[in-house]
Amino acid sequence: MEANGHKVYAPSLTGNGDRSHLLSKDVVLDTHITDIVNLFKYEDLKDVCLVAHSYGGWPSSGALEQIGDRVSSIVWLDAFKPENGQKGTDFASDFSRKAMEEAVAKGLPGRAGPPPSAFGVNEKDQTWVKSKLTDQPNGVATQPIKLTGARQKIAKKTYIRAPKYPQAAFDKALAECKADASWKTFVNNNTGHDVMVDQPQWLADIILQVS
Repeated sequence: MEANGHKVYAPSLTGNGDRSHLLSKDVVLDTHITDIVNLFKYEDLKDVCLVAHSYGGWPSSGALEQIGDRVSSIVWLDAFKPENGQKGTDFASDFSRKAMEEAVAKGLPGRAGPPPSAFGVNEKDQTWVKSKLTDQPNGVATQPIKLTGARQKIAKKTYIRAPKYPQAAFDKALAECKADASWKTFVNNNTGHDVMVDQPQWLADIILQVS
């Protein structure tokens, strides 16, 4: 997708979606960071608007440490905004933590996520969304992230919050961005967590506006 002349990229990560056949115990946060970095390098991507949704805030933050000069704008869409040294398990819900513990005990490389209804996906699209769900690699949540501030150096930064989905980490990220003049913020009270499913046109319009 292109917006205002900029390429818009939302990451596809090892062990997820069309790359779910690559799921293994070796997949960690650095694997997902490298997925993003290498795509930028080998496709020679420049002047990109990087969109990070939910967990995507983790590998996208890490990737910016290496590709920040190729990114002209970022959009954090109801996404984690981690700080140096934090890891996914620091923010895991009871559901996610229990699912991970059970998967690890069974020797499985990943665990199933919550159903679409847990994210407030509209009823019409829940069956379709469920058909696309794949297991999340366990290792991505246990490795601390290494950050030096590259995310903050991006010229155009936007945080979008969908508060119908309760997540304290996202509320904190929104408050931080509101207090920082270098970030734009938007709140949509009429959509679930998967904004791109529930209100794709609204989201596309915002991305066109801020990229």
